[in-house]
Amino acid sequence: MNRNEFFQALPITRLALKLTGATLEICTDDIEDIHVMVSGGQTDTETLRISAASDTLTVEQPVSAMARSATSAGSWLQLAIRLPRTWKGAIEARTVTGWMNIRSVSGTDLSLDSVSGMIMGSDLSFITLSARSVTGDVKLTQTGCSRCSLFSTSGSLIADSMQLSTGTASTVTGLISLALLSPFEELSLNSVTGDLSVDAPIIECDAVLRSVSGRIRTGGVSITEGAAKLRATTVSSDLDIACNLE
Repeated sequence: MNRNEFFQALPITRLALKLTGATLEICTDDIEDIHVMVSGGQTDTETLRISAASDTLTVEQPVSAMARSATSAGSWLQLAIRLPRTWKGAIEARTVTGWMNIRSVSGTDLSLDSVSGMIMGSDLSFITLSARSVTGDVKLTQTGCSRCSLFSTSGSLIADSMQLSTGTASTVTGLISLALLSPFEELSLNSVTGDLSVDAPIIECDAVLRSVSGRIRTGGVSITEGAAKLRATTVSSDLDIACNLE
């Protein structure tokens, strides 16, 4: 069953999405209104609550949908939101098991939170960006922000072609891999056993690694006080820092 809702974009400056098992896709298009498209089983589609009040568009999947999904093989829900290319607002999305994919969106603040689903983002531009998944991976590409926060317990944190000023990335067993297009000001990386790597267009870095057995390995980068600051904490992992200037 399909369900379509349309909302005027002008008064909406915030998306608040609270999901359980639904998959989520957000992208921009050459449209004037915000288009919310829902596909899934009839009960799941009808019980999804969609409303607009003041400056916020809210989409909420009831908790009962989680229990119904666990007992019914035919229970599924896909949520797709198309935004005008000119839309610049804040997005807060939470889900339990579904994956998220955010593409070609710009705005102020982006917060993505999942328990077990994968979080993917590409061609994004925000002032602040936060992506958290307990067991899923976080994968970002062509993303720019001023402040970035990435977290996963067992998943990997991977950012390719990224631009940021300050950032934190923390995981327990997953790897952390950041490939940056521009110099950063300050990074904080934390992992117990996962590998850490940073590629950036820098030739100097004020890097400190606190680790029981890990060490810093550099490629074309000299460790210099007062340069771009990088602080890392691990138990046994190494920290790789490489210059990607061509």
